[in-house]
Amino acid sequence: MKQFYLAEITTKDKLLHQGIYFEPKKKGKKAIFWVHGLSGTFDGDLALHEAFSYACEKEGWGYAAFHNRGRNLIAGIRKLDGTPPKGHSYFLAGAGQEVFTESVFDIQAGVDFLVKQGFKEIILIGHSTGANKVCYFAATQKNPHVVGAVLAGPMSDRLDTTLQKEKVKKDIARMRDLIAQGKGDQLLLGYNFFPITPKRFLSLFEPGSTEDVFDYGDKKPKLRYFSKIRLPLMVLLAGDDEYADRPMKDIQKVFDTHAKSKQYKSMIIPGALHKFNGKEKEAIQAILDWLKSLNLQYRQY
Repeated sequence: MKQFYLAEITTKDKLLHQGIYFEPKKKGKKAIFWVHGLSGTFDGDLALHEAFSYACEKEGWGYAAFHNRGRNLIAGIRKLDGTPPKGHSYFLAGAGQEVFTESVFDIQAGVDFLVKQGFKEIILIGHSTGANKVCYFAATQKNPHVVGAVLAGPMSDRLDTTLQKEKVKKDIARMRDLIAQGKGDQLLLGYNFFPITPKRFLSLFEPGSTEDVFDYGDKKPKLRYFSKIRLPLMVLLAGDDEYADRPMKDIQKVFDTHAKSKQYKSMIIPGALHKFNGKEKEAIQAILDWLKSLNLQYRQY
């Protein structure tokens, strides 16, 4: 078992996130930052982190994973805003309350942390809804230290096979009404597997929302943020992803059609479920093989 360090990061809006950091014996310039998915936590992917640490040790790469504001179902995150007597208050977050566009603050804080450890070239890997966040970040933010992005298990939340489509349509209308009544931040039960606010519900499930970055199921997909990414980009799909509503080859084709990065690759891991359980080594090897084939480097914008 490799040694990990416990670490904390502070975001631009003063939220405090905990996580883990791995440092190789012989440090190079590169590091990987893992972004967990909806209601996940940094400690929810231990087998994957362990596999990454062994792979990164061989390459001399750093590795880190932190909580983000979408962690757990409902979360109270410390906000370092000077509130007496302890100097902090609690920011209401978690899967049911987070604001998707604010995820850029979490990713930026993780990148800044790795840069402070001496790494100049950071590769972002987002899993599940974390892939939505990395996609949005890579399309809208310019950070000279971010030299590549990997979208792992990038499934559409609104095309989740566990959802009842007609019920979701009715719920969307209900959420719009509640927002119009000034109740957009009210936590509701019975609309998802976690308590959720009307604003968050629309973010996750309304077609065309900012968070709806993987619209591969539409008649005319746009993938509007995905198609803006010019960084080296990889899409890693789980062959037996339980949240896929259509053959994985069809989903892959949509990504391939809309990719504009000159250094793009897509790949399906046969037999893998959404979290790549039991297929961690295959997934990580695919990512590292692709990364090593590229001439990634720090660029000043």
